[in-house]
Amino acid sequence: MVNWNSGLLRMVFTFLSLFFLAYVLPGLSAYTVTHLLVVSILSAFLATIGETVVLADTPMKKGWLLFGVTALTIYFYAFVFMRERLSAVSVLLAAGLVAVLDYLQRIRVEAGAGRDVTGEGQAEPGPEQQE
Repeated sequence: MVNWNSGLLRMVFTFLSLFFLAYVLPGLSAYTVTHLLVVSILSAFLATIGETVVLADTPMKKGWLLFGVTALTIYFYAFVFMRERLSAVSVLLAAGLVAVLDYLQRIRVEAGAGRDVTGEGQAEPGPEQQE
């Protein structure tokens, strides 16, 4: 089953990472807000579907898949639709930041699940607290 909540988080991570890195890294400044939205939606969708197809079961595998999909999406979107050739360093740094943010979020959720905490940070009632 496809987890669309993680796809939504990936989209937000990708958009915010590219938005802030566009001021720092050369080449990424060619992306406008509209392009950033399209790239973030496309990369999140492809990575979420890719997890299901590839059967990535660990956070590390999911992180590598997201890194590859995001890097390819950023580079080829700029190459095809914007007629820009981005530097490989800029693309790899942006994709790496997205993958690290997603990985840290997954680790936090899994660590919270081990302590009877839901993904939103709310503690689940124990057996003595249930009516």
